Amino acid sequence: MDREALPPEMLGVLVGWSHLKQGDGLNLNLQCVRSRDERSRPEVDSHHLMLTNQQAAVLANYLFEASGQTQPVRRAGILARLLGA
Repeated sequence: MDREALPPEMLGVLVGWSHLKQGDGLNLNLQCVRSRDERSRPEVDSHHLMLTNQQAAVLANYLFEASGQTQPVRRAGILARLLGA
């Protein structure tokens, strides 16, 4: 995507995120700022996205692939660790 083609209000830097589990999905809250000038106190814009569990999983996998990262290995449960499995 060409950054020059986007209007300025569409550009920003991700500074935080949170989520709330809601029914069969989640509410993803992305917090962005538009200014990179650290002397100014830019306002934080919040963008709430409603995602199904399937959409959240697809997005997570996409971000792992796009960033070149691997998914974390899930640790064995406490019972499996105690039994040496």
